[in-house]
Amino acid sequence: MRVLIIGGTRFLGAYTARELVSRGHDVTVLHRGNTPACLPETVTEILGDARDRSVVEPILASGGYDAVVDTILRAKDLEWYLPVLEAHTKQLVHCGSTGVYAPAGAMPVREDDPTPCPAEFGGFGEKLAQDAALAAFRAKTGFRVCSLRISNVFGAGDVPLDAWGNRRPKFFQRLANGDEVWVPDDGRALLQPVHAADLARGFTAAVEAESLAEVVYNLSSERAVTLMRYTEHARELLCGQGAIRCVPTAQILATGQADEAGLRFVCEHMCIDSSRARAAFGYVPRFDVRAGLRDSLRWMLHRGLIRGALAE
Repeated sequence: MRVLIIGGTRFLGAYTARELVSRGHDVTVLHRGNTPACLPETVTEILGDARDRSVVEPILASGGYDAVVDTILRAKDLEWYLPVLEAHTKQLVHCGSTGVYAPAGAMPVREDDPTPCPAEFGGFGEKLAQDAALAAFRAKTGFRVCSLRISNVFGAGDVPLDAWGNRRPKFFQRLANGDEVWVPDDGRALLQPVHAADLARGFTAAVEAESLAEVVYNLSSERAVTLMRYTEHARELLCGQGAIRCVPTAQILATGQADEAGLRFVCEHMCIDSSRARAAFGYVPRFDVRAGLRDSLRWMLHRGLIRGALAE
């Protein structure tokens, strides 16, 4: 199968490119060249702005692609992308977000649950607009599209989420140093990150599926953990001995060091049900939270983003 990836040089896109190649697919990546690519030699790279119709339409018209995987397109991009895709390819697999469910009214969250997207959590209204554009176009034309709503991602290649809802190496360095760190409120909010390699297998499986009955599918790890346990895992893996203290959110915000939207979001219970994806295209994550954190922290140590040792 010939697959075009829109935005495939950094993290999830690169993982997906490698997974598709390992499955025998012919992969092309369209990107601007701003991020050094770590891709298999067989991948074809096209440099260009994926949001410029004059660039994209000739590529799709001449490429003979069976599928397009998109990790970056916005709702306004999809307005013109979808008719072009329908004319020149067979399907689109789009990257959505489980952030649209916050604050969750029931757990685990499923695809048909409410999607409130309050502004104070930041950014997820745009992801919901993308899903709405996909659903409307499929209902109108029958073109095969799906949005894979992913939870926050970790794994080698990026700093994992910290207990304040940011991706700060400093938080993990404090754990490695044995310094005291704070987790918000009572530390019992649920977090369910997913490894980029598991997502890559999920995106590939969606591309390969014979048919997909739904537009939206959740992809996450198998189980959620509390913020306290998540932080304890990181401390143990970094051989730290410092205290982890529960502190009110307001006190953390008063330090001026926290992003308010990120902190409020991470304090919401996010527990994700991926059973629809399991039934539709065999999605089964392999990394639990501790294993995913180990992989992320090993990468951070190797890159010099933090200093210390990793527990065996």
